[in-house]
Amino acid sequence: MSKSPAALLRAGLATMAVLTMLQLAPAQAQTQSQNKAAAANADDRVVAVVKGSKILFRDVRIAHQNLPQQYRGLALDKVYRPLVQQLVERRLVLLAAEAEKLGDDPAIIKRVAQARERILEQTYLSNRINAVATEANMRARYEAEKPQIKGPEEVRASHILVETQAEADAIVAELNKGGDFAEIAKKKSKGPSGAKGGDLGYFTKDKMVPEFANAAFALKIDEISAPVKTGFGWHVIKLVDRRKSQGPSYAQRAPELRQAMAQEVAEELLGTLAKDADIKYFELDGSPGEAPVIGTQTK
Repeated sequence: MSKSPAALLRAGLATMAVLTMLQLAPAQAQTQSQNKAAAANADDRVVAVVKGSKILFRDVRIAHQNLPQQYRGLALDKVYRPLVQQLVERRLVLLAAEAEKLGDDPAIIKRVAQARERILEQTYLSNRINAVATEANMRARYEAEKPQIKGPEEVRASHILVETQAEADAIVAELNKGGDFAEIAKKKSKGPSGAKGGDLGYFTKDKMVPEFANAAFALKIDEISAPVKTGFGWHVIKLVDRRKSQGPSYAQRAPELRQAMAQEVAEELLGTLAKDADIKYFELDGSPGEAPVIGTQTK
């Protein structure tokens, strides 16, 4: 019997619940500004009570936002019950752990302190990166770098496709006597581009079979090739134009831009923090050593 989407999700959440409990640093949830007021009102609504301990809608919303990628696109109403059940199960385990006073265990206290440190570090860096890597700043950098970032070379070519080398040789001879390439293509080419005078438009080298691409890219503008054999037949190629293709779009470059800006912010920030800090460094054997260079330090 096939399982429903809810059942499949429920099975996935059972494993995720254990993993989530082992991760002491939850992901930060972000809310769109236009939904903040409505979310604030809904967040305090009780969705379950476990031995007197309340689970709020806020917990469900955050759990929904932190789902694995393959489930995140599902509407909340489709996963609401599995999420609440997961939260109830987690709360049962939490209450049992608290009943055993695991929170007083020195090893647990140390792990919680370490998790707190990681959260503070990540939040501090994220706040400063987000202040710089804004949409406006990323788009401004994209536009500034756009002229220097071009795509691969493209050529525009026309071809006449025939079945035999003898036919191709005859066409080359006809062209050498002043024949019109487009008119010959319309009459004799077996390819779908024949009706357009053989025009293939612009293409990069990787878009054509190697034999055709190598011949086309080796031509000069208005030059005609010798017959070229491919799996499609015999081609006579004319190079029409050559240019650099358009570079990647903003959407394609946005992750790279954000990563670069984040790295720059982090390096500069670390350099500033380290500049006036008293940092001592010790080698593996405990002897004093030279402190490493931290971030981008300016004089």
